[in-house]
This record gives sequence, structure tokens and C-alpha cells, in this order.
Amino acid sequence: MRMRSELLAALLVLMVGLAASPEPYQGTAVCLPAVAGPDACADSAPEAFVQPFVLSVHPWYDDFPGVPIPAKWYRLPDERLHYARVVTEAARFYPSPQAAAEALDPIRTFRGLVYVSYDKTQRVGRRLVYHVGDGYWMNGEDLRPVTPSRFRGYLFPRQSPVRPFGWARFDGVRVKASPGYETRDWYAWSLPRRALVHIYEERLVGPYRWLRIGPEQWVEAVRIAEVHPRTEPPPEVPSDRWIEVNVAEQTLAVYEDGRLIAATLVSTGTGQFYTRQGVFRIAEKLPTETMRGAFAADKSDAYLIEDVPWTMYYDGERALHGAYWHDVFGFRLTHGCVNLSLTDAAWLYAWAQLGDWVYVWDPTGKTPFE
Repeated sequence: MRMRSELLAALLVLMVGLAASPEPYQGTAVCLPAVAGPDACADSAPEAFVQPFVLSVHPWYDDFPGVPIPAKWYRLPDERLHYARVVTEAARFYPSPQAAAEALDPIRTFRGLVYVSYDKTQRVGRRLVYHVGDGYWMNGEDLRPVTPSRFRGYLFPRQSPVRPFGWARFDGVRVKASPGYETRDWYAWSLPRRALVHIYEERLVGPYRWLRIGPEQWVEAVRIAEVHPRTEPPPEVPSDRWIEVNVAEQTLAVYEDGRLIAATLVSTGTGQFYTRQGVFRIAEKLPTETMRGAFAADKSDAYLIEDVPWTMYYDGERALHGAYWHDVFGFRLTHGCVNLSLTDAAWLYAWAQLGDWVYVWDPTGKTPFE
């Protein structure tokens, strides 16, 4: 296992039902999760309801050519690996199961935000101990196992979608019979988190952009993470094979032979640790990568993240990789890297080749290039 320093401030996302965590440093801003998500999570208009006139509560019709990325791609480079979060003030590593069980004389201590990988557990008397990275043992009372997100994007094996589409960012996305907040024509139903929708039309009403997702069904665009399929490469990309990251929408699209073949939700950089715009190439692929470091002068934000899976560096210390510590895909969350679910990251890693183009852009123009 090779250790690489990656700059990340250790920030936690504290969200109900979501495990948030970090990504790494030591010189340049990169991957660590930070609090994210648009402020506009609640409708500003008064509550009112009308009965929906719809073909489906989830207006997703038969002409969508996508299929979910197969569940078989929910995998790790080493199938023995599992993950856990350290819940104590310091991570204590021991040389043997007995020492870990008795919590005696750790040979290594790390203070900060820590996620470890482990390949087996063992009972020593009444204590459960974990065999973690680099051959150390840890006391089970110091750890909480992590269950990675099962989210997965879509493949388009035969043809690309004929129109834009997207995912509902939140649970309970409200739908109106007309665009704009001037009317009170809210439907009694709402879209669940990550519901997939067609985008038939977009309209600007005042300062707000609205999307029509079905017959007399409108949602405010900020609540949908959009993908707009291309029919040819961007002018900056000299190839018909590329990975496209839209930092405004928090989506990733994969193109081969000039057409969309896959799309999913991602989490990119936030605040001063943005995922910069530009055209890059995949420079290195690593099945796993342990990331550690600190940003603050007093090391108060130190972090250690073991065995980050399916890592592909494309812009210095910035990488595309799997994230097993959160399920907030669709929001800006990191310190520069592009986070994918394990399923999506494994598929992308298998598809991608060294030298493939990575096109990072922000259609709003708000994200810097440097």
C-alpha cells in the first residue's frame, strides 16, 4: 500500500442518517468533505395543494434508454476489506489481538478524524478486536463499522437519452402545476430523494429557473441535479472519449465514440477548496490509496483515511475516487476531489484508461480555473 499526502481539512458532515467524513493533505487543497447543500431546502411559497394530473407520480417514461449500473460493480479492490470509523478522541493501534483487547501499550496513536480498513475480526475473551491496515490491531470499542452507499448511476448501452434528465437532490421535492412562486398550485405528492426525471422544458420565472418534468409538473431547477447529453465533444476536448464533471450540477457523464454511455451523481469541492475547471488527463490509477495529513498549523484537523478505493489522479492531487464514508452525492462536499459511490467508482475505474480526458466545467462560470 502506498501512502500519498493529499491536502484536505478534516470536516464532518453531520446529517441525519448520513455518515460523512474526510479526504486528505499536506500542501495543496484536495478532497476532504465539508458541510454542503443549498440553503433553499424549503419552499418559500405558502402551502397549498391540488390533485395531480399525471401519467406517473415519477414521470419517467418508456423511452429512457438507461439501465442502472449493475449491482455486481459494488465491489472493492480487495473483497476482504471492510471499513470502520474511529469514535474515540485518538486512534490507538496495537501489535497483537491480546494487546488490543486489553488496550495496553499502543505502538501507534493518531489524533484526529480516522477511518480504517479491516479484513477480519477476532474475539479475545469477551472483547472484539479488528485487524486493520498495516497489520495493526484495534479494540472494537474504538470503532463503528461503516456501510458504504449503495447508490448507483445509469448506463446507456444502446443509445443516449434524447432529452436532459436528472435526480431529485432532496427527499420531498415539491411539484407545481405551473412554474414560479406566484401561484399556489402545489401537488399533494412530492418526489423522493434521487427520483429520476425527464426534463422537457426549462423556464425562467423571476430569478428562479424551473424545469418541466411531466404534464403540468414543474420543479425549481435547484432541486434537480441535471445531465444534458452532448452529441459532440466540447471544443476543448480533442477526443470522442472523455469524462465530464459538471460542478454546478454535481453530476458526472461518461462519453465514448461521441455519445453518452454513463451518468451519475458526484460530490466535488466546496468553498476555497473547489474542484477547478479545466481539461485534464488521467495520470495515475491506484486500486486503493491511503490518505492522511493536516491543514491547520496546530494539526487540529488531522485525518487518516485508509484504503480509499478506485483512485484516479487527473489534476495533481485531485482525483476521481470512491467514497465509502458518506452518501451525500449530488452536493459539493470535498476539498477538491470528485467523490463517487463505490459502485460508480468501480465501474468508472474499469472503463477508464491512462490518458483519458477529464473535462471539468461550471456552466454558471462561478468556479475558478486556477
